Amino acid sequence: MYLSSFALIEPEDRFYFYQPSWLNAWEAHLYNLGLKSTRKNGWGLKRFGTDGSLYAGEMIRNPQYIKYLDAMEQAADAALQALSTKERMKLFKSRTAFIYADSWGEAGLLESISSALHISMLDTLPKNLVKKFSITDPTCKMRGEKYAFTQAMSMVQDYLSWDVFDYVVICCAYRAIPIMVFSEEDIAVARGVKRAQQADGVNLTVERVGCFIFSRHESALKVNSGRYMAAGRADISQLNAEDVEVMAFAGLREKSFPAEMQQKVIRLADIYGHSGCLTPALSFEYLRQHPVAAGKIRTVVPDNLSGYHYFDIEYSAG
Repeated sequence: MYLSSFALIEPEDRFYFYQPSWLNAWEAHLYNLGLKSTRKNGWGLKRFGTDGSLYAGEMIRNPQYIKYLDAMEQAADAALQALSTKERMKLFKSRTAFIYADSWGEAGLLESISSALHISMLDTLPKNLVKKFSITDPTCKMRGEKYAFTQAMSMVQDYLSWDVFDYVVICCAYRAIPIMVFSEEDIAVARGVKRAQQADGVNLTVERVGCFIFSRHESALKVNSGRYMAAGRADISQLNAEDVEVMAFAGLREKSFPAEMQQKVIRLADIYGHSGCLTPALSFEYLRQHPVAAGKIRTVVPDNLSGYHYFDIEYSAG
């Protein structure tokens, strides 16, 4: 399958660092566990809808979710406008499916919701985006934590290879709700390992929204959704291949790579900040910012059980 167009949007505001408080004891506890697991000293978050007039500790806990919903619509508009006029009209008249993916599923309870309509847009399906793409074929919501975007791409590849649809649109969003962000990274680490590896630096988490339009029409980015390698069968060196020029690692915590892979590896979270399920999609942004004549990039997405999912992007100048 080919990526015909995409757009990624993040907040224009700066990072605000989380400040644990006894008023939110469980959240603060998960924050400390997450820091120990990732071996960091602090956690900065960049979120949609933050209000600089509020106390910073409260501001990043309860930002205005409307800005987040608006950003999703802006990403969809940008992805559509990146298509040629001819292909845009073709998309509207073709068999097109829509997949809405996010990390947490039903997270409306964690927002200060002012309208029941907004709950459905956050937790079920943003109908305004379905109308924007003139979708009359099936739509679905996919919740997969770190794997939401990669699982959605696997579904897209099946849809297109089976000739069920001509286009498939993925709208994916990552809402950096502190208690969810911290708990996701609370992964058990052996006590001796924690003591031996001293904390260094900070974690940076960025809310992002993205829209991705896939089709079978040839473009500069050919995508293979790859596969999953379970723990015990997932030696990272097995992911290396001669035709892979760049290995993009989409995890937050540090990972050591064999010497023969070191020159290939880039850490997406170190370059752009970590965005949960949307971190793997930053490989597309990396290629847009670092254009080359041709090549292949393999994106590796670790899970919390020592397994990996990977997918490949073959790129050319056109």
